[in-house]
Amino acid sequence: MAAWSSPVAAEAASNGQAPLPPHTATYEVLRRGTKIGEIHVSLSQRDTGVWYYSTETKATHRLARLLRLSGEESANFVWRNNRILMLTYHQVLRTPRGTEFWQHRIDWDEGVAHTHSSEGDFVHDIEPDMVDPLSLRLQLAADLHDPENRTGDHHFRLLDEDEFDDESFVYGGEDRLEIPAGCFETLYLERVQRPDSVRTNTSWHSENFHWMPLRILQTRKGRDELDVRLLDTSIDLGDTSC
Repeated sequence: MAAWSSPVAAEAASNGQAPLPPHTATYEVLRRGTKIGEIHVSLSQRDTGVWYYSTETKATHRLARLLRLSGEESANFVWRNNRILMLTYHQVLRTPRGTEFWQHRIDWDEGVAHTHSSEGDFVHDIEPDMVDPLSLRLQLAADLHDPENRTGDHHFRLLDEDEFDDESFVYGGEDRLEIPAGCFETLYLERVQRPDSVRTNTSWHSENFHWMPLRILQTRKGRDELDVRLLDTSIDLGDTSC
């Protein structure tokens, strides 16, 4: 792919130790308390040195299967000084309304991001430290590895669909979290939404899971809407009893 031309390919091949380990993980997805699906996650490094991160959402509830609710996301990137350097991003969402897709390809030689989607094609100038919706999770986890960052706010430039958005996470405090994968001492973050939004998103993070999300809870008008909780992972989580 053109975005993997000589400078990026060379950097990937010579890249040092990454802040997050390769792994697989499975999350359960609950809607208003009822399990409707699972998310299967994989992070791996290719022989070229480029990292590949993917998720696949599968419906498990009968109604969700009937409605054909499913989707996939994937991203290719390299690490540069604990920062993600985007290469590609791909998202497919299948719903009763049809199939939507978004593809970003970053051309670092030209300094632009090419977007191909079900809504049309777009070109954007590259912005410093930009991330896609998938690698955003990894970048946040990498930032939380530094103890000085854990009680602060986190700000990102997100290339989302056909535009750039400002995304922020605000430190909420510490919490003991019990989920199917175990019991953890965590910190939690509130994802900043638009001022007029009726939804809130909270995520819980622990050193046991290298600061990647153990749980993501979306509420709407104060009521739990979607709850994503870690079921299992190839990572050794250590002592998960509280």
